[in-house]
Amino acid sequence: MKVAVFGPDRRVGVVHENTVVDINAAYAKYLAETTDTARPLVEAAAAVPAQLNAFIEEGARALEGARAALEYLTDQAQDARGVTGEQLRFALDEVKLHAPVEGASRILCALANFADHMQSAAENSQRADTEATLQRLLAGGPKFFIKDHRAVSASGDPLRYPARTERLDYEAEIAVVIGRAGRDIKGDDFASHVWGYTLFNDWSIRDNVAFGPDFAYSKNFDSSATVGPWIVVNEGQDLQDIPVECRVNGELRQSGNTSSMVHAFAALGEHLSRDTTLLPGDLIASGTPKGTAVDSTRQEADGSLPGTLFLKPGDVVEVSSALIGTIRNEVVKPTD
Repeated sequence: MKVAVFGPDRRVGVVHENTVVDINAAYAKYLAETTDTARPLVEAAAAVPAQLNAFIEEGARALEGARAALEYLTDQAQDARGVTGEQLRFALDEVKLHAPVEGASRILCALANFADHMQSAAENSQRADTEATLQRLLAGGPKFFIKDHRAVSASGDPLRYPARTERLDYEAEIAVVIGRAGRDIKGDDFASHVWGYTLFNDWSIRDNVAFGPDFAYSKNFDSSATVGPWIVVNEGQDLQDIPVECRVNGELRQSGNTSSMVHAFAALGEHLSRDTTLLPGDLIASGTPKGTAVDSTRQEADGSLPGTLFLKPGDVVEVSSALIGTIRNEVVKPTD
């Protein structure tokens, strides 16, 4: 099931055959037309909520209700109008899909989590201290940073080129979405806390990056976390076998798979949940494979990076997976 957030009211929808179905309203219709319930709208609000995090928290009941409503609407219903006559099904190209992240959900990002990415960066560095830093990042347990949830953007949103950089980079990633709250989660139990997975572009500033107190500054700016286009839920996919690619202006730059993560999602979940409760709707991003501009560019002796492969206004970046879909964004001028 592909669960999206759509429209001006940011309602939960299920993507089906190039349409998105308002699944809360569709479930109310299902109840009104197939049961003797006196208050279908009230029951639907409780069982199949219209807002994302409430829908996630409702767990199996919401997914089962969504599945029943979709089957009824597709195979049995006489029309595609809701209890109050509202439209239930919308063409994907007619509605705005928002990033499937709600409210204060945390975006927790793995750092230095693909060996080929880090090795390529080390090989392209002419500074011994840079290579030593990269090797330290690979050593030991998981490393992570936080993206501001208010910096989230959706597929189709323009990416305003940050005025403070001359080296803007892309990072194609997979993110898992937490479905069941947990603290001190054991790695072998982490999968039971995962609700689904989605695409993630970790836009990054690469000018004079230092892995210290200011590192988060290079990772956070308006629209710097593109998520979507939807969350794939409950399809039995091995989280450590999800492909991901990145294209810039149609040119393939990255092609990887979560099977190559240094620390698997289970290890990340165990690490991040120590003394901290992971909550429904939180995201954990995988880290990125080889092929970013920074790991593909030969560093000058003074530590500077030639700008050829870095993004510029007008570039179109697509992050995709055969198991999910595609998120696409155009980089625009800082003044746009």
